[in-house]
Amino acid sequence: MLSKSKPRLLCVWEQGSNAGHLSNLRLPIEIALQLGHDVFVAARELNRAPEVLGGLPVTYLQAPFKQNVMPADHRAFQSYTHLILRQCFSTPIELEMLARAWRGLFDLVQPDVVLYEHAPTALVASHAYRFKKVLVGSGFMVPPVEDGQAGPFLPFITTPRTADVMAALQADDALLLALINTALANMGVPQLPSLARIYTQADQRFLNSLPQLDHFGERLGQTYLGVGSPGAQPAPHWPPGTGPKVYGYLQDIPSLGKLLQDLLAAKVCALLVVRNLPPELKRAYTSDQMHFSDTLVDLNQVASKAAWAINHANINTATVFVKAGIPQLLIPRHQEQLFVALRLVDQGSAVLAYQDQPGFAKEINALMTNTRYHECAAQLQAQCVAAGSKDAADFIRQSFNALLPHI
Repeated sequence: MLSKSKPRLLCVWEQGSNAGHLSNLRLPIEIALQLGHDVFVAARELNRAPEVLGGLPVTYLQAPFKQNVMPADHRAFQSYTHLILRQCFSTPIELEMLARAWRGLFDLVQPDVVLYEHAPTALVASHAYRFKKVLVGSGFMVPPVEDGQAGPFLPFITTPRTADVMAALQADDALLLALINTALANMGVPQLPSLARIYTQADQRFLNSLPQLDHFGERLGQTYLGVGSPGAQPAPHWPPGTGPKVYGYLQDIPSLGKLLQDLLAAKVCALLVVRNLPPELKRAYTSDQMHFSDTLVDLNQVASKAAWAINHANINTATVFVKAGIPQLLIPRHQEQLFVALRLVDQGSAVLAYQDQPGFAKEINALMTNTRYHECAAQLQAQCVAAGSKDAADFIRQSFNALLPHI
């Protein structure tokens, strides 16, 4: 057991696979340090910590999480229950082992406050602990749920609301709740009264989103803290060619070659950052019209020049271009990104494409010729400016002081 002289903040990140999860924790960590906390970070991917949290005086721990998850078709996930059963735990014994590992961390650190960034298993393991609990992240990580809510547990916006589907989801909910309570009983921990209690046990929410991009739709009465600005990066170096400037932040997707081919045919001036870019594609398409950057570039500077942008509808990236009033071609890679894409498509500021489709000429042509996308992007930008967002640092500081009034 660690000796304790100051209040302790434990930040946990369990699910997901990009540095944005840690980025959501940076501001709360900075404020906690200013308030005199000792800060501990239990991260899924410790190798990502230096690029986001480097230089901060925190203690790092390895977060427990489900190992060897086989790839799955996320389109089959109709609710949060399906996501948890596939990606977090699938049997009582698996949950029990993970929960015991989490509870071992809690007992070791003895936190006064725990911040959860996409950490469903950690939340289940936290049941019956008396420390303060804060949910952190986008609308997907901080889902809208209330005790006593009728119907299935967090059905996704793409799920049909037919009677048969709703009944099947509620049956799956019952199986998940029984699984969880079997594991908790094996550990001598009080049972959960409902799946909603996984999230409603939280004392506060730091919702890093805008109402217009909330994965589950705008929530009345919810405090939105916005999405943090991207950190400083090198200035973009556009290729010398003519044509509208297009920026892309992408992964290697099945139809990447066709996307590059269609961009070149459209005679745009493209600057692309593509993670895991195959060398043969880089050689084939690098030209005066298309450059590939091996490193991230300053997105605010990109937004000042780009006519439109391409990305996977990651909420952090998409928000930069929403706030700049720039239309987007969105190619989601999983459901969480699809929900952001659908919100922006519904508001007329984006075009949706799929990572395995046979071509992108239609979508590219729409963004280049239909002024409606630019008009809607400007309207959405104005809405975001008008709505504003609460000063995130002030809200977090006040929340910490309310949760721990002795600081």
